[in-house]
Amino acid sequence: MKIKVLSGQSLVDIAIQVYGNAQGVFMLAQENGLGVTDELEPGQILSYSPDGVIDKGIVHHYAVKGIFPATAVVDDSGVFDDSFDLTFL
Repeated sequence: MKIKVLSGQSLVDIAIQVYGNAQGVFMLAQENGLGVTDELEPGQILSYSPDGVIDKGIVHHYAVKGIFPATAVVDDSGVFDDSFDLTFL
């Protein structure tokens, strides 16, 4: 099967969505020729095997509720702006 990566989704997010467990990241990476820490691009298409589902309850819940986890950091500007300095140290 195929899944389209949404903005802010990591390989772990997709693994939880399609396999029901973060451990599925290893299968997902292998199936798509990726490393487990590779950054994904929105719109990228990934393949997965529905036979590899680890927790069917989670997969079903996410599908029914329309949950699409997206925990990747997409803005690398950081927490502090340019006005931050080390005067408090």
